[in-house]
Amino acid sequence: MRYTLILGGTGFIGSNLVYEYIKRDKNVIILGTSYTTYNKHFNDIVNQITIINGRLCNISLLNKVFEQYEIEEVIHLVSGLKPSSLLEEFLNEYEEVIIPTIKLIEIMNKHNVRKLIYLSSGGTVYGNYRENGCYKEDDLLQPINYYGLSKCNLEEIIKLEGRKGTIDYLILRPSNPFGKFQNINGQQGLIAVLLGKVLVKQEIEIWGDGSVVRDYIPIEYLCQCIIKLSELKIKNEIYNIGSGIGLSVNEIIQIVEKSLKIKLKIQYKEARSVDLNKVILNIDKLKRTMDVDKFVLDKSILKFYDFILEENDDN
Repeated sequence: MRYTLILGGTGFIGSNLVYEYIKRDKNVIILGTSYTTYNKHFNDIVNQITIINGRLCNISLLNKVFEQYEIEEVIHLVSGLKPSSLLEEFLNEYEEVIIPTIKLIEIMNKHNVRKLIYLSSGGTVYGNYRENGCYKEDDLLQPINYYGLSKCNLEEIIKLEGRKGTIDYLILRPSNPFGKFQNINGQQGLIAVLLGKVLVKQEIEIWGDGSVVRDYIPIEYLCQCIIKLSELKIKNEIYNIGSGIGLSVNEIIQIVEKSLKIKLKIQYKEARSVDLNKVILNIDKLKRTMDVDKFVLDKSILKFYDFILEENDDN
């Protein structure tokens, strides 16, 4: 029996991706932490998946997984950083994620597993140098925070191994996904944070004046793109995954207010140096490769909010 190994499969993107694979009758192994936290995510499919509680840096555990199961592809979602992370956290990322990824590729090579899909970041790797904020895959990478730098470092390692012929890689740079299973009580993910504050009727803090522009996509859209590209068996390529449309923080606030028929309480704070002014992903390459599903942003936000309400009622 052949398996897809999803590293970081208990997180937001991973949990949704697992469900999409199960819908397609794929065999999935999840390696991740905080399984008890995310246990409820997999209640409906717990008998259809294999969950291994562990970290990417546990190399002996990784070896055992590859020895015990016939892995046909690896999807790498592991990251311990966020755009505001400090140098000390970046150095820890080297020990916990970057160096272990090199060892992961060695293990893959040892077991003749060639296919590696790595989720990088479309929102941080390019930097802040284009006035129009629109970036395509072959543009220069100039990250301005440690999160983006860590993604660039891993991309270069993976591309090197591809040139050496060790692996067949697919590097994906998603924009800003939102939706089911996302943490609404954290500090990442504008739409999730907004909806979380709506739920508890709290004021929302915005870094800067709300003019920062990003590209937002539903998590279902991202997962479908990942699987479609995987099924096309594309080798050694990089793809942006976004909507190709930029919206400011203030515009997202207005969409949420209109969709939910509410008025949000906003407090604007001093802008942070780690935040990019404007990032919109050029997805022409993606469109040339596959049929890209369309979505309506406000309907996707409402769908996410309905899920939050339903989950809140169950707790």
